[in-house]
Amino acid sequence: MKKILLILSFLRSSRKTIDEAIQLAKEKKAELLVFFVLDIEYADRIVDKLTDEGWISGKPTEQLYNSLLKEYKIQAENIVAEIEARAAQLNIPVRSVIRRGTVLDETLRITDLEEPDLIVVTRRKRSGLSRLIFGSLVKTLQKHVDCEVKIIDEE
Repeated sequence: MKKILLILSFLRSSRKTIDEAIQLAKEKKAELLVFFVLDIEYADRIVDKLTDEGWISGKPTEQLYNSLLKEYKIQAENIVAEIEARAAQLNIPVRSVIRRGTVLDETLRITDLEEPDLIVVTRRKRSGLSRLIFGSLVKTLQKHVDCEVKIIDEE
């Protein structure tokens, strides 16, 4: 059976991407693997912003950071459950995995493990300079995986 890997995080998730992955899984009679990354870089940025803006003085506690990640995970579970329910209504075989880490590292790991036929991912709107300085997840994926990467541009 074919396998479609849908990559999600809070910065890489759009209704359009989710709809496209579900539609492709239905058309190709493929299993849909929903992969949500709890992006630690995103959590770090939130804590840094709260500190920079004066909402938190001094060094944030580990408890704050862990609370943020816990909330992040609850929201991810809700998003994944909604996708699983939609897929189930269409009789699409579906599995989900939620991992903590960086989107690129975790995506490369699961791709090696699961060997999908197709990866569906949202491309965030960013400037060319930003892509040059910080790199592009999509370009890196395309270089390092053996399957097709379907890119859905952020709305």
